[in-house]
Amino acid sequence: MKFSYNWLKKYVDIKLSPEKLAELLTLHSFESAVSEKSGGDAILDVDVLPNRGHDCLSHYGLAKEIGVLTKKPVKKIGAGVKANNLKSGSFVSVAVKEKNLCPRYEAKILTDVKMERSPKWLENELLKFNIKPHNNVVDILNYAMLETGQPMHAFDYDKLEMKKIIVRRAKKGETINTLDGGKYDLDEKVLVIADGRKPVAIAGIKGGLETGVSFETKRIVIESANFEASGIRRTSRALELKTDASIRFSHGLDPNLTEFGLNSVCDLIKKNIPGAKIAGGGIDIYPKKSLPKTIKLNLDYLNGLIGEKIKPEFIKKTLETLGAKIKSAGKNSFLVVAPAIRLDLEREEDLIEEVARIYGYANLKSVMPAGVLASPERNDANLLSNKSRDILTGLGFSEVYNYSFIGGKDANESEKKELVEIQNPASEDFKYLRPDLIYNLLKNVKSNFRFFDKAKFFEIGKVFSAEGKAPVEKIGFAGVWAAKNTKETAAGEKFFEMKGNLDVLFEKLGVADCAYEPMSGKWWRAGRAARIKCGEDFLGVIGEISPAVVSLLDISGRVAAFDLDFEKLVKIAEEEREFSPISKYPAVVRDIAVLIGKEARVSEILNVIYSAGADLAEDVDLFDYYECDELPDGKKSLAFHIVYQADHTLTDEEVRREEEKIKNALVEKLNAEIR
Repeated sequence: MKFSYNWLKKYVDIKLSPEKLAELLTLHSFESAVSEKSGGDAILDVDVLPNRGHDCLSHYGLAKEIGVLTKKPVKKIGAGVKANNLKSGSFVSVAVKEKNLCPRYEAKILTDVKMERSPKWLENELLKFNIKPHNNVVDILNYAMLETGQPMHAFDYDKLEMKKIIVRRAKKGETINTLDGGKYDLDEKVLVIADGRKPVAIAGIKGGLETGVSFETKRIVIESANFEASGIRRTSRALELKTDASIRFSHGLDPNLTEFGLNSVCDLIKKNIPGAKIAGGGIDIYPKKSLPKTIKLNLDYLNGLIGEKIKPEFIKKTLETLGAKIKSAGKNSFLVVAPAIRLDLEREEDLIEEVARIYGYANLKSVMPAGVLASPERNDANLLSNKSRDILTGLGFSEVYNYSFIGGKDANESEKKELVEIQNPASEDFKYLRPDLIYNLLKNVKSNFRFFDKAKFFEIGKVFSAEGKAPVEKIGFAGVWAAKNTKETAAGEKFFEMKGNLDVLFEKLGVADCAYEPMSGKWWRAGRAARIKCGEDFLGVIGEISPAVVSLLDISGRVAAFDLDFEKLVKIAEEEREFSPISKYPAVVRDIAVLIGKEARVSEILNVIYSAGADLAEDVDLFDYYECDELPDGKKSLAFHIVYQADHTLTDEEVRREEEKIKNALVEKLNAEIR
């Protein structure tokens, strides 16, 4: 907001230059700068904070702020003028129907008003703030608003129907033509000032054209009222009508300000319209007085919060300069009565902030915070999740973050039935909490298939299930590996590739002794799904997504996925692993291929190989899986790398004997045919 430097000097003896004054305000109150200089005056552009709009959107309010900062007294204004024997109440009756929206309504009646053009000095003052002069009465009201911060309005008394003023809500279908030439349709939410027949003003925002003062006006009603802030904001937005008055009322004003503003207007009218008569016994409807707040201020708490010991004398003087009263003073506390106009002073911390800014933030010494910085407790879940992310990104996966919701349609397609339903969902797409991570990952695959032929994603996030009365929240860990239908996408290829990646993850996390047990389900392709069992715990599932589900989601390709219980993974994972030195003796690698029944599991074959070759077989890896029509019915071909190693250099005879033991065990126990 703009302020006149010369105008501020009328209230407080300012010795600082405009630039120095702006710097002082910036350091202690509001960001300020000198925007222009003209005619021996300087205009300050002051960014008044929203919480101080109630007392500093006026020259007198800012002058009081400057008085506190410069330790100078501020001249008192608005004492009012002597009224004549006429009584305002005998001219007009006032009724406030909406007392919550209009806490206070004051009015004064003026007679024998000579309407004419304003004095040159008054017009010049208004033009500095881009306010167009109209006539002496309207210009005085605008000047008084800039001076006190209280918006006011003048009605032509002789144009008021039935000589009534009623503060009420608008009736359905009512309209109003405003002073700026606008026409507005009103509804029941809009607060209006009405006479005995129609609305004559939009309360706190704009006056009506029909009762506006003109050069023919002889008698006027000056309104100085207080309106509830949220109601003014709502109406201003709804009508798309913003005025100087609505801006001030929207910040909230002290109801006691109405009297101060009205006295200032009467004083200006008496000085500038000498023949005007002010009726006594002004109208004042103020059913619930706004009383100042009493706040207890603990001085030890103040010094602890600011971080510096400030003398009680300075605290007391600062608060009194701000307009507060010290009701009582204890050993380490003050009982403070905050000034009524300072609506922002509601609690102890508000007073502490006032003391700190007047003292000067730049004057506060920098000190290290007191206290012991203890190391946080070890969080295995965070450590494991970060490590898992590093491993999977190293394997070519990309991490995604999806919403924790699925829609009604998604729920029908979900394999899990016990879903947690949201009471007030934002839309149908966010109706349930997700029971797992895979469904949204499949949506990611579909989206990425528009641009890429392959997709590898994983996510670690919360999943929910309805178990009993309250929803159960867990951490899930899932991933997908998808490829479009091409010649390179062999049957079952993605399942084994995903299993290989999962084996790498388990190995690096220290998860050992995991077995894969065949399973079936609506979402999984027959013969391409398994439960993952580590010891006695089921850790999760891995498999290829069913063609029916893939088709339902309109994904043209094959998708393998895993879904793990992350909390179980944390418990199973071993951080400390036993170190084994690398053997100094060379290893011998031999391959073995077997023809075996399709129902045979790889884990069974590995167990037989390790058991039979326990003396020398150090590691076994499946490197080829083959099924085709050329093989006998019900058979599949598997090939393994077997690494043999010992604490000495192996001979061909030793390796050959171990191979024979393994081959014999495979034939005897699994009825395998060695190829």
